[in-house]
Amino acid sequence: MTITTGQNANTVTVVDPAERNQALADARRRASQSALANAEAAEARRADSLENARAILERALGANTRLSISRDEGAPTYIYRAIDVETGEVVREWPPAQFARFIAEQSDAFRLESASGAVVDEQA
Repeated sequence: MTITTGQNANTVTVVDPAERNQALADARRRASQSALANAEAAEARRADSLENARAILERALGANTRLSISRDEGAPTYIYRAIDVETGEVVREWPPAQFARFIAEQSDAFRLESASGAVVDEQA
């Protein structure tokens, strides 16, 4: 229904409340379906990424291993170990323990130098 009022002939369109409610419900349903489709697509991408990561780890570590990640209290680095599930033996470790100890020692030395003022900042 269209109503024309006044000398300027402003047009006011009156919408049936039932039609308006139906249009709003349809819009909400479309938005919900779109959001659901986006969420499902994102979940599928996450599942694919997880499967790819598992495949990479399986190739790198072996099929019958688990990954252990640890960090010593004083060390600034993490140690990653591939451990055989059946025997509990460390199959692979990175960085090697010697390298991790070296990094920790260098980190300690740097902290001592910084604390004592042995690190000099020069301007060219």
